[in-house]
Amino acid sequence: MKRLFTIFLAGIALAAAGGTTISDVSLVQQWPWSEDVSIDFIVKGWDEPVWSVRELSLTAYDGEDEIGRVSTLALAGDTVIDGDGVKHIVLTPSKDPVLKARGRINRFKVALSSEPVLDEDVLYVVFDLSKEADARGARQYVTRNALTNGVWGAWRGTASGGAIWTGLVGDERYFRELMAFRRIPAGSFTMGHGSAGTGRRYSPARCVTISNPYYIAVFELTKYQYRIIDSGRNLSRPDVLLPSVNDTLNTMRGDSLPGAAHDWPSKRGIAPDSIVGKLGVRTGLPGCFDLPTEAQWEKAARGGMEGDVAYYDGSPVADTARADPLAWFSANTSGVGGVRRGGLKEPNGYGLYDVLGNVWEMVLDWQNDGEPLAEIDPVGETTPSPKYPNRRILKGGDWKFSRCDTVTLYWRSQHPCDAKDPCIGSRLVFNPVPYASSQGENKP
Repeated sequence: MKRLFTIFLAGIALAAAGGTTISDVSLVQQWPWSEDVSIDFIVKGWDEPVWSVRELSLTAYDGEDEIGRVSTLALAGDTVIDGDGVKHIVLTPSKDPVLKARGRINRFKVALSSEPVLDEDVLYVVFDLSKEADARGARQYVTRNALTNGVWGAWRGTASGGAIWTGLVGDERYFRELMAFRRIPAGSFTMGHGSAGTGRRYSPARCVTISNPYYIAVFELTKYQYRIIDSGRNLSRPDVLLPSVNDTLNTMRGDSLPGAAHDWPSKRGIAPDSIVGKLGVRTGLPGCFDLPTEAQWEKAARGGMEGDVAYYDGSPVADTARADPLAWFSANTSGVGGVRRGGLKEPNGYGLYDVLGNVWEMVLDWQNDGEPLAEIDPVGETTPSPKYPNRRILKGGDWKFSRCDTVTLYWRSQHPCDAKDPCIGSRLVFNPVPYASSQGENKP
C-alpha cells in the first residue's frame, strides 16, 4: 500500500455559521494498517434554528499550497452537522482523484468549512436504533448533494426531477437497526377518488393541503425494529426482516379507544410505554414520531403523482397488470402466500416501498362513511362513527385478501384499535414539527 502522507499539521479552524466555530482540528493517519486519515474537531456555539443542518467541506493543502476541495466520496462520518459536540470524519485519499494523483504529500493539512443545507435538500433522515440518542452516528442525514454524488450508494432520478435512494434495499441493516425516513414536502395534493356518494370505501377526490413537511418510513416497520424498540429480545429469529404484524394501534401509540388517554385527535399525547413513545425516547425526540394521518399517508403514497389516479405510476384504472410490479396482493401471491420482505416491488416517486399491498398500514383517523373532511391538515373525525365505534382506518391493502382494485392509493379498510391481525402492519412518520396539541402535549 502506498503511503500518501508523512507529516500532519493541525487543521485550520474556520467559522461555521454566526457564532458557531469549528475548532481543535486534529489529523491522524492510520498507517501502517490503513491509508485512512482520522479528522477530529469540535463544533461550538451552534446558533442555528431548530432542525437546521450544515454540510461540511474539506479543503486540502500541502504546506501553503492549496490542493483543492476534497471529493465528498472520500469523506465519511460527521459530514453533516446539526449541533455542538465532538465530531469525527474519516478521509480515504484514494477515493479522491486529485489526492490520489499527487501521491506523497509531505506537509498535509486541511481547512474545514460548512454551508447551510436547505430544508428541502435533506431528503432522508436515518436513525440507528442500536445507539443512544446522543451517540455519534445515532442520527444521519442524507442530503441531495451527497445522494446524487454517490456517497450513499445507488440512487436514481425520477420523472419529476427528484432523486430517490435505491441502495438501501440490498442492505439488511435498514430492516434491522437502521430506520430510514423520507422527506415529504408540504403542499396541496388530490386526495380521495371519484365524486361524492360513489362509495364509503374512500372519500371523494378533493384538494387537501399539508402545512408542514414531514418524514415517513421508507419501509414498513419490521419485526426486528419493533423488538429492538420494545425490549431488545428475540432479535435472532429467522423472520425478523419481515414487516411486523399482529400489532394493535393501542400498542403502537397508546390506548386510542373513544375517550381513552390517547384518543386521536381529541387527545394527541403518546403513551411513553408504546412503541412510538419508546422510539421517541430512544432517539431523543419524544413526541415527534407517530402513525400517519390518512392525509399524510396518502400524500406520501402518491409519490408526487397528481390527479385522480389509482396507482403511483399514474394509472387511472385499477387492474392486475398495472398493480403487479407495484404491490403484493391476492392475484400474485396465490400458492406462495405470506407477507414479504420489503423492497421487492417498485418504489414510488418518493422512494417508498410497499405502500401498496403486502400488509395493511394503520393510520390515525377514525373510520367514517366516506364523507370529505377538512381541506387543511385533516386529522379525521373528532369522534368515531356510531356504526364503527372503535375502528380506525387502514390503507394500502394486503397480500392475502386484497384485489387489484383494493391495493390503490385511495382505498380504505378499517379495524378495531385493540385487535390484532396477521395482515396488518405499520409505517411510522417522523414530524420535526409535532402535531399541534390542544392538550398542551408534544409541543416543540
